[in-house]
Amino acid sequence: MNPTVRTWVGCILALASLTSCAPRRSGVLLDTEQVRPAELLALVAKGGEKLRSMSGKGSLAFESPEFAGSAFFSLSLKKPDSLLLKLEGPFGIDMGMLFVDREQYLIYNGLENSVIRGSPQESTFRSLIPIDLTHEQLLEAFSGVFTVKGDVRRVREFTVEEEQFRLRLPCGNEECIYWIDPENLLVRRYLRRTSGGTTLVDAVSDAITEQGEIFAPRRITVVFPESRRRVSVYYSSLQLNDPDPSFSFSIPSTAEIITR
Repeated sequence: MNPTVRTWVGCILALASLTSCAPRRSGVLLDTEQVRPAELLALVAKGGEKLRSMSGKGSLAFESPEFAGSAFFSLSLKKPDSLLLKLEGPFGIDMGMLFVDREQYLIYNGLENSVIRGSPQESTFRSLIPIDLTHEQLLEAFSGVFTVKGDVRRVREFTVEEEQFRLRLPCGNEECIYWIDPENLLVRRYLRRTSGGTTLVDAVSDAITEQGEIFAPRRITVVFPESRRRVSVYYSSLQLNDPDPSFSFSIPSTAEIITR
């Protein structure tokens, strides 16, 4: 063999060997014998910490026994607690906006020209979206990064189901089930249910995007079966770790102010 050709062949074989043996950039082996629950959940938490902020635009749909509808939205989010959501209806109609951080929330209802102020720890945001979402649930519904809240020291079940890890563990007096994607280490679905098996929350994320080794879904659905309520979020554009997400907004001076 020509010496030059032999050299190139050797380089190619060496590169192939290094590539096959090199650690994966992300993800873990889908094997409950080699991956322990505590190790997996630590990696999930570490991956979630990489997402610090985001901004995007898309569509929002909601269903409830009283009302169902949809809207276009623009969003700015900064972890751990700040979110600005602006809603726009058909033909550019201003439906309103929601700003929330650790200290307060502010909702402007464009159809009623009213502003509601209150504490995010004590209220939900049903006056703008007819779904009972807490502050934490609101952030998760729009980021799609679900955190594991159960007692990780008392895992009741750890199996593989549909190419994902499945963990079942207690959440206080209730039970939580999580499905974790081994490729991107995101919680792709979680259920919270009563001790009797009644599902309280069923949340699913899909259409995963990657930007700079950070993963996040473009489609998120959160369902509350008992109250027959659902909220679905779809991003048409999404920027992860936006260095300067905008939290600027304006409210008409004629708006009625309501403090709760």
